[in-house]
Amino acid sequence: MLLTKINAYIVLIALLLGSSVLQAQDFEIKGRIIDAETNKPVEFANIGVVGTYLGTASDFDGYYHLTVAKDFVNFKVQISAVGYKVKEFTVDELNVLNGESIKLFSQTYGLKAVDVKADSKRLYGIVKTAANIIEDSYEKAYSADVYLEQSYNGNKTEAVISYTDSKGYGNRSLASVYESTGFKIEEVRRDYEVTPIKKGMIFAGDILAFDIARQRGNILDVDFVDQYELKLAEETIINGDSVWVINYNLEHPNVANTGDAYCKSYNGVIVVRQHDYSVVTNNIEYTSNGFFHAGRDAYRDSVNESDYVCKVSVNYMKTENNKYAVSKIKYEGSGGGTTLKANWLVYKYNSFKTEADKSFYSDKTENKDFWNRFSLPSE
Repeated sequence: MLLTKINAYIVLIALLLGSSVLQAQDFEIKGRIIDAETNKPVEFANIGVVGTYLGTASDFDGYYHLTVAKDFVNFKVQISAVGYKVKEFTVDELNVLNGESIKLFSQTYGLKAVDVKADSKRLYGIVKTAANIIEDSYEKAYSADVYLEQSYNGNKTEAVISYTDSKGYGNRSLASVYESTGFKIEEVRRDYEVTPIKKGMIFAGDILAFDIARQRGNILDVDFVDQYELKLAEETIINGDSVWVINYNLEHPNVANTGDAYCKSYNGVIVVRQHDYSVVTNNIEYTSNGFFHAGRDAYRDSVNESDYVCKVSVNYMKTENNKYAVSKIKYEGSGGGTTLKANWLVYKYNSFKTEADKSFYSDKTENKDFWNRFSLPSE
């Protein structure tokens, strides 16, 4: 009888300990569900573990709390709300995002309706959503190996550059961009002598000013989107992705919404993926009173009244981290005695390295052995 009681106690203790261990292994996941366009909370969103009875809902402020045992680590979690596209994670992925906001995309962004006014409103929603998801969907701190080819007033330069960004696509203020980005010229070759000093200029900073996802003062700035006239060009498929092709025009350009105090006209085309609102490409054409955009005043010889016309195409792609970053920039500008053509091509993304100085000028001599071995990245 005594032995039976002891055995019963042992079993009870084992069960209690087992229960305690299982509870200790539970995921306690908290977060907030918000609208990707407005950043406002989505109330009563359903958060459910597929194939189980486990689930919860967001409150009036969009907050939720979900407890899931680690046995379900690979199960799918669906987040849904009326009027929004369903978003799906594994339990493990959602746990990694613990405490962060999850953005839901509107389900009603089809733009083939006859109601032009409603279509226009949806276009602004698409662009605002594309801007609001940058911090979540684009690279944080990272480095990249870049091939730069530029022709400045007929003088050709080729350079291999180590580019670094200690903050990535987070804080998009101009001050943050300047402080956290750097580029070191590793190798260079030219078809001219580097003197005088102006001929040795590398225009990397000017080219990167058109990475619209990285800094503000452009079509992806939610403070200025409403100042643009938007028009849907088409809905099509690019590289297997359904996209919106949106034309935009700025009737009253200024330094705040273009980054150029001397801008006279500004228009472009932005292509946005429909499944995640990331930017495929952005094409800009603008006219300025001289070669001034993004601080180029420092390179001026004198003030002139000649128009400087510029066309820029910027492409984005996913890195190995499954995040987006600029991949290619093609620049062509001329006017007022200045002509600049440049191609910025990222051929390798790296984890963040030590910050590099901003090498606006280089008097490096050509390393013929390097260039003989170097295989130019294909576009």
